[in-house]
Amino acid sequence: MYSWLQEAVSDQREIVTASRRLARELRDSYNQQQFAAGHQAWLTPTIFSWHDWLSSQLDRVRQPDGLPRILDPASSALVWERCLRQLCPDGLPGIGGLVRQAIQSWLRAQDWGIPVTALRDSARSQDERIFAAAAHDYQRRLQDNNWIDAGGKAGLVTRLVEAGTIIPSANVTFAGFDRVSPAVQQIIMALKEAGASVHTAPEPANHNAPSCLSFDHADAELRAAGTWARLQLDGDPAAKIAIVVPGLEVCSASATRLIREGLVPGWQYGGSAFASATNVSYGRRLADYPAVSIALLALRWAHRSLSSREISLLLRSRCLVSDETTGRCRLEIEMRGHPDRNWSPEDFSSVFKADDDAEDAQRFLDCVATLASFRSSQGDRLRPGEWVRRIDSLLTQLHWPGPAVLESDEFQLVNRWRELLNEYARIEIVAPLVDFGAVVQRLGSMATDILYQPDNGPGVVQVLGVLEATGMEFDHVWVCGMDSSQWPPATTPARFISLSLQRQYRMPDATPADTLEFGRQVLRGFAAAGKRCVFSSVTCSEELELTPTSLLDELGCVAADQAEDPGWYAATLVTADALPVELDDPAPPVGTHEKIRGGAYTVQRQFKEPFSAFVHGRLGVRLLDKFAPGLSPGVRGNIVHASLHNLLVSRPSQDTITGWTEKERLRRIGSAVDAALAEHGRRADSILRRILRCERERLLRLLDSFLSAETERVSFAIAEVEHNVAYSKFGIELGLRIDRIDRLSDGSLFVIDYKTGIPKHFLGGSGELTDLQLVVYADALREAVGGLALINIDSRTIKARGAGAGGSWSKKYADSWEQTLASWRTEVHRTIEKFSAGDVRLNRSFSASEDRPLVILSRKGAQSFE
Repeated sequence: MYSWLQEAVSDQREIVTASRRLARELRDSYNQQQFAAGHQAWLTPTIFSWHDWLSSQLDRVRQPDGLPRILDPASSALVWERCLRQLCPDGLPGIGGLVRQAIQSWLRAQDWGIPVTALRDSARSQDERIFAAAAHDYQRRLQDNNWIDAGGKAGLVTRLVEAGTIIPSANVTFAGFDRVSPAVQQIIMALKEAGASVHTAPEPANHNAPSCLSFDHADAELRAAGTWARLQLDGDPAAKIAIVVPGLEVCSASATRLIREGLVPGWQYGGSAFASATNVSYGRRLADYPAVSIALLALRWAHRSLSSREISLLLRSRCLVSDETTGRCRLEIEMRGHPDRNWSPEDFSSVFKADDDAEDAQRFLDCVATLASFRSSQGDRLRPGEWVRRIDSLLTQLHWPGPAVLESDEFQLVNRWRELLNEYARIEIVAPLVDFGAVVQRLGSMATDILYQPDNGPGVVQVLGVLEATGMEFDHVWVCGMDSSQWPPATTPARFISLSLQRQYRMPDATPADTLEFGRQVLRGFAAAGKRCVFSSVTCSEELELTPTSLLDELGCVAADQAEDPGWYAATLVTADALPVELDDPAPPVGTHEKIRGGAYTVQRQFKEPFSAFVHGRLGVRLLDKFAPGLSPGVRGNIVHASLHNLLVSRPSQDTITGWTEKERLRRIGSAVDAALAEHGRRADSILRRILRCERERLLRLLDSFLSAETERVSFAIAEVEHNVAYSKFGIELGLRIDRIDRLSDGSLFVIDYKTGIPKHFLGGSGELTDLQLVVYADALREAVGGLALINIDSRTIKARGAGAGGSWSKKYADSWEQTLASWRTEVHRTIEKFSAGDVRLNRSFSASEDRPLVILSRKGAQSFE
């Protein structure tokens, strides 16, 4: 491979590549050639990517004092943002994306030599006019300050070579340039006029006819490509193999996972070595790596308040404080019990305290105090370099990126973060003094723009995008996505330059003919890039029938034996021959001193699905409350319960409630609601305070309706509110809390349970028992129980359903109440006895996604619940 490379290096040529990846590829290939020839040492070849070569030429200027100062990308982006903000409406969202598109259009205009006056004269749409005006302002700022950006380096090098200020190398070879821009052509001409010998790397001379394959869908295509690569490696372990995926920049993770399924079946069990068998050319945004994301989040908290959801990430991260997270997870669970709101470091420290044995939680709170202190001292405008020093010190105090010894890829990531800080420090040329908020915003924007990938070695198979693979050579190459919907690729003309001007300057994708020819050129290059080339396509995508691109017909493709799609490796684990071994290891009976959680609801879970009762009641597993905007259902339910408790804690009788005047009733309701909301109102932000005011109005109406309904029942007096009862059956000790117990006129008790959220039913449509909680409460009381009722309280109404005595709420079974309650108690005893014995059956009629979210903890051979 690269048969021309040895001669080019021997002639001491400078090799200039279109991409950094190709430059690295050529250096590695040359090193392998020297090693294969038996050499133990050799001179490093002079190989540069295009932009690195331009910088190296400027470094040759002996007296650089008069040269323009080169703006780094971050400084250039900041100048562009200033130019665009002056022309765009105030408060325009997504200014970062607009800046990125403007820079792309500007760089392409520079490469094709389009003057700013032409941009202005040809502008037709509002976007084009704004861009042209911003470009004029940007160019003026560059000239006024004697700056140039990346787009101006080629023109500067050309002028300096023509003036004799730069003495170029005698021999220069250009490699991998699929579209040669006027900027490159002008440098080549200048080099030749200066006496340099300029060469173009020859294209590979492979003449084998490529093969064509077709698959039903993209998943099958990518898995088959992985299988094909494995077969090639079986025949030649040293073979250089590439799989090219169009659009890899938007699907790199999913595409790589599918390729691994065919290349290394079961790669998930092999650790990092198996995962790194594929080397992917397209990385992730730097801001998407957890360690960097946590660092940016911590810096944002040092500047502004964070939501509960954001702080949850900090609490659970091992990139801060320590590897231990037990105490911090307890804090996180406690925070979920509060309304979702924005927390300042000071607010968080005042509300949450660590348990005595939770060292990691206390260390986290110490870090929060550090953030609060940093926040209070950030009012000054400082030089970017000084802010970088302070940020690095702050992250060190927060124990970022964690105490663990860093692996290679983690070490590289931390170094890339520090490079980012250094890059930010260089914007001092355009922003001498900045405040901390601007620093945090800019670092986040830069981390989002940077695509990063750790160097984990070459891998045995390279997964490349179309542009990354251009100019490279392989032993075997498979090119995916060659259907008519993806190839030729969609045209991508410059976003803010008029099409007429792009056609005039013959810019890329200015015409369909140019895109078509580019598609042909790329396919010819792939066909010649390896000893064997396979093009594949799919026949269907989202119910759309597809055909292979007609451009393959021009390459003389031959049909090949259909490559096998191995399917998902996990599917092989559940075949008839691969069933897991079922162990005879039932759950043990409840121990003498075993703590059972969940109270009466554990009995209800056992009644509906024994396994759920085992997971929640015996293992102590609980589902986390979800963060929700405003007041979560759990928080709202707690507020309702607290309001009812406050309203009825004096245990008034029905006659007393009826005797309240309207003014007295409203006063009592208001006091009850205010007391329930008081805890949440402390240190609430402005948004939460508005939400709490709305909640207060809702509760005032609900409780007023509730008291009206109370006056229409049969005579009662409230006996207990939130009454704690110890309950013991079959060795099971349960702690119960009954929301309310009334005493009826006949002396019997009436048990009430409040339910918020989705309405629940005590009895089914045919009168059958569906909820055992109330019956458990009745069985725990030592007095006669005359009725049971569930009171469902939703956002608008209050509805009660029950059985026994108690008036309109509970007429069902009034005539046979004692016998009915006795039979229900028997059902409770039977259910508790099964729970005590270790019953863990599954109710397979339940939905796994709704009623059984923890079913993954069960075994495949678990007995069904009938």
